[in-house]
Amino acid sequence: MNTYFLTGTALCGIFLKAINLDGIKMIRKFAICAFLAVAIAPCTARPRDMHHSALRVQVQSCNFLLTDALHGSISKPSQENNFESGGYSATIRVFGSEKSFGFNFLCHSKFKNVNEISEDYGGHFEPVTNKWVPFFPGASADEISRLRKVTKIFSLDSKNGHGFYMIQDETVGEPDRRVRHFSYCLFHETKAICGLGDVRRLADAKSDMLPYALRILKSVEFTDTPAETSKSANP
Repeated sequence: MNTYFLTGTALCGIFLKAINLDGIKMIRKFAICAFLAVAIAPCTARPRDMHHSALRVQVQSCNFLLTDALHGSISKPSQENNFESGGYSATIRVFGSEKSFGFNFLCHSKFKNVNEISEDYGGHFEPVTNKWVPFFPGASADEISRLRKVTKIFSLDSKNGHGFYMIQDETVGEPDRRVRHFSYCLFHETKAICGLGDVRRLADAKSDMLPYALRILKSVEFTDTPAETSKSANP
């Protein structure tokens, strides 16, 4: 199967390759549909001189605001993806050239424990240590041993959400086509938004888009009503 390094949110080809090679089968299988949905969903772009105001986003039962300081585009849920996902993409100028990145939003609700959701995106919360650790669904022992060397996970906090983000470098395929995968989840009471994307082409040290992706996610503010958030999920 051919591999493509695409800009913005059109990342389906990359994740098709990852299914066979990375060992995170559940995550990558999920990512294909999610990113295809983002790629074909209608986008709302704003003029680049617009004030950095909070943008309201709704994906299924998840309602949240984000501050778009990068003047990117929001992909809204649409009939083509059964109104299940949205996304964000932006193109910015870095070191004299334009670089693009994107990630999607999927909504989760009515869960009793964050790990019910987070494990599908590569993260497991350890209540004893109060830390997030990498999780490799569907991977063999040999695959886990290989992936641990190229996988890192960190806590992620937004205005009123908490969770994690994970980065994982490809280790197979042509070196100049390998990318750094990115996944995340933000939890707020009984709601969560999660997603995936690519944030760097490994052969290009100047293509790291992770700081920009985190800048957007850290601005997220859930706006669910008290009735919807009366019961908290662990942790």
